[in-house]
Amino acid sequence: MVKRRLKDKWKAKEWYKVLAPKMFGEVNAGETVTDDPANLIGRRIELGLDEVTGKLIRGSNLKLLLVVKEVGQNTAYTKFEGHKMDNGYLRSLARKGISKVDSKVEVLTKDGQELSVKSSSFTLRKASGTQKKLIRKIMQETIAKRASSLELGKLVQEIILGKLSSEIYKAAKKVYPLRRVEITKTEVK
Repeated sequence: MVKRRLKDKWKAKEWYKVLAPKMFGEVNAGETVTDDPANLIGRRIELGLDEVTGKLIRGSNLKLLLVVKEVGQNTAYTKFEGHKMDNGYLRSLARKGISKVDSKVEVLTKDGQELSVKSSSFTLRKASGTQKKLIRKIMQETIAKRASSLELGKLVQEIILGKLSSEIYKAAKKVYPLRRVEITKTEVK
C-alpha cells in the first residue's frame, strides 16, 4: 500500500481584500480566501450598511448584496446587485388592526440599468381596498418616475438614505394616514 502525502490546502490559499463598489466609495468590505482567483468571480457577498459606512446608523436593518466582478492584485472588486431589509424589522412594523400595502415594480434607470424594486407601506388603521389600490399606484408611479430621472448609483443612495421612502410617504399619506414606508428589496437585472 502506497501512502500519499496530504497537502495542506490552506497553505495554497491566499487572502483577498474585498472592495465595495464606487457608489459606496470603494471602501474595504472585508476579506475572503481562495486558492484560485478565478473562483472569486461571481461570489456573492452580503454586508450590513454599517459595515460599509463604518458608522452605526438607522439603516442597520439593511443588507447590501454585492457580487465580485473582477480580481486584481490581491483585491476583489464588487458591483451592486441589490439590497434587502431585515425580515425581523419588517415583521415588527406589521401589527394587528393595520394594513400592509406591498408593491413591486420593474424600472429602468437613466443610465439604462434594469431594476426590480419592492416596497411596503404600513397604515395607521385598516384601509379599504380602494385606498390600498391608490397607495400602491402612488408607490409604483413615484418609484418609476424617480428611477427614470436618476442613474443607478444616485437611485441606490436615495433608497438607502430613505429619501425615496419619504417621497412616497408624503404623496401617499394624502390618500390614507401612513405609519411607515420602506423600500424592502432591490435587485439589479
